[in-house]
Amino acid sequence: MQISALGRATRIAIATVALAFGTTNAAAAEKFVYATYFSDVYSASKTDLWFMGEIEKRSGGEIKFEKFWNQSLMKGAELFPALRSGAADVVNGAPSGYNVREYPLANVLLPLTSQKADAVALAWNKLYAENKDFRNEFESKGAKVLYAGPWAENSVWSTKALVKAQDYKGLRIRAVPPISEAYSALGSTPVALTWPDGLEGLQRGVVDAMTGPFDSTVLGGAHEVGQYGSDGGGFGIYAMAVVAISVDRYNRLSERHRKIIDDVSAETLQMSLKFNDQSVGAVVDRLCGMKDKLKIAVTSEEELEKIRMVAVSPLQEAWVKRVKSETKADGAAMLDQFLSYVREFEKTSTYVPGFKRYLQKCGRS
Repeated sequence: MQISALGRATRIAIATVALAFGTTNAAAAEKFVYATYFSDVYSASKTDLWFMGEIEKRSGGEIKFEKFWNQSLMKGAELFPALRSGAADVVNGAPSGYNVREYPLANVLLPLTSQKADAVALAWNKLYAENKDFRNEFESKGAKVLYAGPWAENSVWSTKALVKAQDYKGLRIRAVPPISEAYSALGSTPVALTWPDGLEGLQRGVVDAMTGPFDSTVLGGAHEVGQYGSDGGGFGIYAMAVVAISVDRYNRLSERHRKIIDDVSAETLQMSLKFNDQSVGAVVDRLCGMKDKLKIAVTSEEELEKIRMVAVSPLQEAWVKRVKSETKADGAAMLDQFLSYVREFEKTSTYVPGFKRYLQKCGRS
């Protein structure tokens, strides 16, 4: 069948428009490399999955994420530097624990600050939004924080009972800064291992105890090796799951894509509180089912006061001194600002620590 000149011209025009449209879509598409050192079973992982899923949905598939879990792309200390080098676009990590020299201000969240995960998370994010020096520590290194979700309060699984302050003397314990400094003050020997290596170290006897967020230690299987569980001296929340995007990559995005990311990030903080609380509850249920095989202890008020006397002031003073020597920020003012936010949010907190929930639901084992 012969095609008229007009028909050919029409088809060529349609094909040209289609090609141009496809080219525009291809140019608009963004693929992000996401990396973290933990696996996808944790509350922080579920938060990130929700975050990435919402962005992909709201962008109509124009933004996609290639996910690397469980340090399959890089280890904990390599995550935040990767944002500047371009090795990753979005990371979830803990620069306060793994990049201490580069991020001294990130350690404003010190042990014994609070047991309330929701209050601490809200305070941390408010500090990032309102304190220029705190925010600049990240952004000057090429990391724009999108949100920081809470890890649960510190817990310890060990090969012997840890009930009193003196029980920590001579203990080899997997702990990263800043919590390692608190255990040093109690006479322990902290061993700086990554999360996966710490779990393996407890199994192999490299360490006597494994410290970490309440739910994460159980999800990682620490309770199956160290059958003595405790709140680890009531140190509370000491680290955030900090999710950041490369500043350079963010600035190169279209205004529309930046708005999508900003909008979803603003909603994700509340989702992180929800996922953390659900995770803690699910772990309590699991531990209740193993009650006969475990020994659980919570630090008494008397012993907690002994720990505070040993650790709180020295930790805070050391942090302020370090900030003064390594930065131009007013560390004392920043710490006061952060603590005021924590106390503000504690007033409306609904969070109940994991071992306290366990004792309420299951009784003592």
